[in-house]
Amino acid sequence: MTYDEAKKKILIKWLVGAPVVVATSLSSAVSALKMFYFGLDSGDQLSSAIALPIKRLVYLIYENTFFLGFFWKHSPTPTPKELFATSNIAFFVIYLCIFFGMALVGSARSLSARLAEIDKEIENELIRESVKGNVPRRRQEIQEQVSVPKPGRLSQFHTLYLAPIVAGVVVLVIAKISGLG
Repeated sequence: MTYDEAKKKILIKWLVGAPVVVATSLSSAVSALKMFYFGLDSGDQLSSAIALPIKRLVYLIYENTFFLGFFWKHSPTPTPKELFATSNIAFFVIYLCIFFGMALVGSARSLSARLAEIDKEIENELIRESVKGNVPRRRQEIQEQVSVPKPGRLSQFHTLYLAPIVAGVVVLVIAKISGLG
C-alpha cells in the first residue's frame, strides 16, 4: 500500500473504531448496571438488604446521566440465569463489538506509528541528499515511492480473541461471587 493509502486507512479506522468503542462500552456499562439493578434481588430479606445500596447507587447513576437516556432505554438487560435469552445474546454481540472497535483503533495506532517511522526516514533521506549536493527530491516524490508494509494476519489476535475470553471469565467470576450466576 502507498503512503497516501495508509493515511486514508488510518483515518477510516479511527473514524469507525473510536465511535464503536465508545458506544458499545457505554451500552455494556449501562447493561451491566441494569443487570445489577434488576437481577440482584432474589426476593428474600437478606438479598434485599444487600441489594438495596447497589440499587440506590445504580438509580443515582441513572438520575445523573440523563444524556445517556438512549442507552438506558435501548441497552439489553442481561439475565445470567437464562444463558441463551435474547437480551443475553444482544449483550454478548455488543460486548464483542467493543473488541472489534479496539482492534480497529489499535490497528490505526500501529499503522500511524509505522508512518511516523517512515516520515523520519524521509526526513533523513532529504537531509542526506542535500548534504551530498544532489538536487534534492521533493517530499511528495519520496512518499509516492514508499511502500508501506501491511500488518501480519495475527497482529490483532490478542485484541480480537484473547481479550474477550479473559474479560468474560473475569465477569463470570464476579457474577458468581455476587450471586448473579
